[in-house]
Amino acid sequence: MTLSRKRLLAIGAGAGAFASVSVLRWPGDAAQYSYKLANDQTPTHPMNVHTAEAIKRIAEASGGQLEVKVFPSSVLGSDPQMLAQLRSGALDLVQMGNNIMGSVIPAAALLSVPFAFKSAQQYQTAANGPLGAYIGSAAAKIGLRKFDASFYGGFFEVQNRVRPINVPADFKGLKIRVPPGPIDVGTFKAFDASPTVITLAEVYTSLQTHVIDGIEVPLPTVRNFKFYEQVKYCSLTHHSGLSYLLFANADAWQRLPKNLQEVLDRELGAAGAAASKSMVAQEGSVEAELVADGMVFNRPVLEPFSQVIRASGLYGQLRDQYDAKAWELLEKTTGKLV
Repeated sequence: MTLSRKRLLAIGAGAGAFASVSVLRWPGDAAQYSYKLANDQTPTHPMNVHTAEAIKRIAEASGGQLEVKVFPSSVLGSDPQMLAQLRSGALDLVQMGNNIMGSVIPAAALLSVPFAFKSAQQYQTAANGPLGAYIGSAAAKIGLRKFDASFYGGFFEVQNRVRPINVPADFKGLKIRVPPGPIDVGTFKAFDASPTVITLAEVYTSLQTHVIDGIEVPLPTVRNFKFYEQVKYCSLTHHSGLSYLLFANADAWQRLPKNLQEVLDRELGAAGAAASKSMVAQEGSVEAELVADGMVFNRPVLEPFSQVIRASGLYGQLRDQYDAKAWELLEKTTGKLV
């Protein structure tokens, strides 16, 4: 018996019907729901590798009713442009760095507080715990739906063409690219560097034309974007972390039947967990690849750097500038910072 479109929708509407829908195919070639998901990372980044696998599972579990198309590498615009598209409804889904999201959800920026986190595990505890949930409640107020899933993006290190960073004074005068987020500029001003806001898609050209001397990105990003062709030194400052948070336009989310919402939550949640595990592994292995590509690594003692941040008053400024509740939730993971 051939199911009509009306009958198939009726089956999908039932709370207990998900198992039935998952083994049926949506009539015709076109999915009923076709959603666009964008981010600024390369297709080889763990987030995109595992998202691609999740998308296959989503199509299968929905019987072809839901398709998600990924647009990586900033092909739909810079991070601020993608964020604007998400809020307007031109984009349905976005994976975006917490530092960028801090421009519209201040609590998200607190995941970028410098020298606050001691390990990837501690960092992910903050991103996926009460602070992450609090960011989600703030997102709902501006028309976004935050997924529980997050994608660990790694710890930031400093790469530049001028000199290794062994002590805080080595930063003085360096033109360091920072992402368009609210905390990164303050971090490097504290070191008397010259922070320059540039989107990730423009970094390679900016290095090539000497608009900037250096960058601060996780090691896998150095490899994926071939930044090693433009910078020589990598100083393992481990100064702040990155989490790619996953958001949907609230209206786009509400258009989906409950069973398809559950599919997205489950499969993209699994992708986040797998991608985060892969990123931790890559952080431990990619250094050897970059050394082979000609980069020179050094491991500075970090306490003098964190002392500069404390002495600058940045922690106090951030505590006072951002939501007091969000700061309290941050310190539940990191311990007292001020």
